[in-house]
Amino acid sequence: MSPEIEIRFYDTKRFGELKEMWEALEHGKDMTVFQRYIWYYGLNEQYLKGCYGIGEKAVYAVAFKNGKAAMIAPLHIKKFGWEYKGIGSARGIYIIGEWGFTDYLNFIYDEFDTECADAIIAGVTAKFRMKSLYFHFIKKGNSFDAFLTEKYGKSKTGETICVQVPPHSSFEEFHKTMTKYSRQNIRKAFNRENNTQMEIHIEEFNNISQSEAEEFFSIYLARSVSKNELNLKEDGLKKTVIKYFNKRYNDNLKSGLSKSNYIVFNMVNNPDSYMIGIFNNDKKIGFIYGIMEGSHVWRNIIVCFDEEYKYYTPGRTAYFRYFRDILYANGGGTEMITDMSRGTERHKYELGGTEHYLVNYHLRQHRKNTEESNVNN
Repeated sequence: MSPEIEIRFYDTKRFGELKEMWEALEHGKDMTVFQRYIWYYGLNEQYLKGCYGIGEKAVYAVAFKNGKAAMIAPLHIKKFGWEYKGIGSARGIYIIGEWGFTDYLNFIYDEFDTECADAIIAGVTAKFRMKSLYFHFIKKGNSFDAFLTEKYGKSKTGETICVQVPPHSSFEEFHKTMTKYSRQNIRKAFNRENNTQMEIHIEEFNNISQSEAEEFFSIYLARSVSKNELNLKEDGLKKTVIKYFNKRYNDNLKSGLSKSNYIVFNMVNNPDSYMIGIFNNDKKIGFIYGIMEGSHVWRNIIVCFDEEYKYYTPGRTAYFRYFRDILYANGGGTEMITDMSRGTERHKYELGGTEHYLVNYHLRQHRKNTEESNVNN
């Protein structure tokens, strides 16, 4: 007898009903910190309830197999949209988290179930009468990627590079993997600090108060505004579009309505949060924020610093100090992966980083596949 699969949909107001079933699934081998209930709780409370416009909504599609929740798909339904040379986003179905700090996207499952994945895809396209599904930033080689490759291989649209610093037996071994250029830059930065009587240092935080989190995060917001305003001076049609969205984003940041507040929520409430604060004397001038995944992986989410101190490259030296003074101090850290996630910024390679990959898919469902499905509201 074939198993019965039922798809139920939950909106953002019913998110709390998912807690027990979500937490029963979030520790599967393919899951990262970005698939945990607490991460999506922060997204749901601080972001999803207020970010969607006309024709957009967030839903959680749950596949029940023989009455038991077996897979959850956090989905962003975009009824209207446009895309021009990589700017904007087309009409379609996405995994929640694409436009933010959720570096690795996936469905939520303990063991991947092909029948449940098929049912979710059929169910969501039928319910919302949409043909395009954009599954981006899927970790290459995991079960979801294998499923998509086997069934929708021609729908693969590209890969995204991530960089991580692998574990080393000691700080000395780590130091050998750094590029010569990087070691020279670190020395120069330390000399600049000494020559100008700067007292730059780092401190680690496992617990942080709301006010401290907001103070640290304000450094990120200020730097984001500064960096985005550089683009406002550009010309050309594509740059005009960038200019428009950057201005809207900057206005949100400046008014305190940033959609990034769920980072502050996680800083304070996620028990696995781990942060390196960067200080000059007692003044906060930057931070590296991430979440611990078990005892062997630190998923970095943000590294930033006050523009006033860029001459001292405090982000780069903070990483160096972290490896030297914390991770490898007293013989520790020999199994720790420092995952700097998406992006190919130069400092990641200078610290001996190695690449791993995410895969992007654009699924196009035929009309006959969107007409029938065993779904409930």
